Amino acid sequence: MPAEEDLVSERSAWLDVGGRLRVGLGRRAVLSAGLGLSVAAALRGSVPSVVAQATQTPGGAGPGSGGAPIGGAVASPPGTPTAIPAATPAATPMGISISAATPEAERPRRGGTARVVRPGSDVTNFNPAAFAQDTQIPLSYLEPLLRPDPATLEPRPWLATRWEWQDDGLRLLLTLRDGVVWHDGTPFTAADAAFSHTVYQQDRDSAVSGLFELVDNVEAAADDTLSVRFRERDGNWLFNVASLPIFSSRQYRDAWEGLPASERTLSGFDWSTSSPVGTGPWEVTDWQQTSVEFARFNRYWGAETWLDQLTVEVRPGHAELVTPSRPSEPAIVWPIRPHDLASLATASGSARAVPAASVMFAAFNFANPNQPSGSVWTDQRVRRAASLAIDRERYAREVFAGFMQWDAAGTVAQPWAHDAKLTTPISDPAAAALLLADAGWVDYNGDGVLEDVNGAPLQLSVILRADSRPELAAVLARVARDLAGVGMASTIEALSDDDFEERWIRRRDYDLIAYAYDLLPGFTDFDLYGSAWDVRANPAGWNPGGYANADADAAIDEFLAAITIERQAAALRRLQRAVDDDLFGLWLGFPDDLVLIGDGIEGFHPDMAWQTARTWDLWRS
Repeated sequence: MPAEEDLVSERSAWLDVGGRLRVGLGRRAVLSAGLGLSVAAALRGSVPSVVAQATQTPGGAGPGSGGAPIGGAVASPPGTPTAIPAATPAATPMGISISAATPEAERPRRGGTARVVRPGSDVTNFNPAAFAQDTQIPLSYLEPLLRPDPATLEPRPWLATRWEWQDDGLRLLLTLRDGVVWHDGTPFTAADAAFSHTVYQQDRDSAVSGLFELVDNVEAAADDTLSVRFRERDGNWLFNVASLPIFSSRQYRDAWEGLPASERTLSGFDWSTSSPVGTGPWEVTDWQQTSVEFARFNRYWGAETWLDQLTVEVRPGHAELVTPSRPSEPAIVWPIRPHDLASLATASGSARAVPAASVMFAAFNFANPNQPSGSVWTDQRVRRAASLAIDRERYAREVFAGFMQWDAAGTVAQPWAHDAKLTTPISDPAAAALLLADAGWVDYNGDGVLEDVNGAPLQLSVILRADSRPELAAVLARVARDLAGVGMASTIEALSDDDFEERWIRRRDYDLIAYAYDLLPGFTDFDLYGSAWDVRANPAGWNPGGYANADADAAIDEFLAAITIERQAAALRRLQRAVDDDLFGLWLGFPDDLVLIGDGIEGFHPDMAWQTARTWDLWRS
């Protein structure tokens, strides 16, 4: 069998005749599908098999999350849950109070209800593969095989207690937990997991079918064993697929198999005659167009919920989202924006700033047909000057009320892989001006805009999608002012989806392209950095600016061929150094999430994969 390092050279063979890369779901596909953080990824094994074993059973205030990570990449000892990150109190001048996420003075007690409020307009399609509901709903009554660690996002045992790679990473065996039953009382088996993955792969409405590109088959090897066979190693499967919620084969198989293969979907299932069932701590009791009601499931395999009932409600607009709930119905509202804090004057509760797997950046375009030289970024000094000219710390203060990791470099915000040693520079306009002068940019005509030796102005075109999170436009406006301060003029265009696609895929006539998005637990941005994914040469790629760096490509190859999480993390640290040394774009930081906790609700613990996932911990004071 080949050693792990020998597999690096094999990645060149992953391009088929049409030039489409067969490495699973990259970031471009994730963005197109609009996926959230409810999906995870995998590794590859060579002889001997790599094994992860759960060593802790459920207990305490909620289901257990113990288990040994593959490769020992987590700092906590095997079998010990990683500490959940503390939530920082959000300073607010009025309305909601300042509150730290410290242990509650009272002991948790059972009883009562709570409400989680999320953005959305309709919750009536319970098809898990379609992602038509807000993720809070399936996370409340369904469970995954592996759950992302709340602090690191590494895969942890859940419905599966153990996993083992065999056949040089082409077969994965997962051992399932004993004693788990569905809400209808039937036992959970590997047949349910195999059926769920078949639906995710084949459902006409599936938003995650691309995650199964390298899967050959999924089958129940025994009642307690799931077997997954791959055509090629898949370095993201445990992170992004094993964390998909599992649903009941008994409930859905007849309806599924009764449809023609090309028309199969669970979206048309009649839930009014067969209420959705799961294995989770909450069972569905009722639903309307904009809300779902849950009650405690008394036969849950883990510790019972403290609350008797839970409601998940969606509201159609952001203004409606942050409208305070009635005092008799305390709520958790997420997400809220920093600018919402002052408007919550009549709210009662506390805002918590919690770490999030979110990134914000603007990528350089190295081939703009409207630039006389092809690109203003070819000279590394110009890129460094732009990075030094901008004041990220001020943006964090003015736009995010300080609630972001403003000096974080790169786009790898997942804690298991992020290189915290890399940071962005402190703003230094004087140093930026010197670099620009050294690169030959001078304000010859005195208009405040630098020109090159041929008189071409240093004029930048910046594009973003109009539906990006609003803070991105606010940050870019400040970036433009700071760049103007060193003689770099810019125009910012917020474009519709169609116009944005036209500009970055076909016309490519921009200098900076800005993004803000949430990350999956596993790394999917290989198609952002890798030269093989340059959209100019590969129609299935992303890499919008034609970035090419040999060290970055080698690090991506190493990541895609890695067996262990430790090796994946090492490869990603190498990638982060490469794209920061040979600067890929302007890093704009990792924003925090803000969660509003209503008065009377205790036990909130943040979870980077989904901040309000851990509703089993909630209780009423």
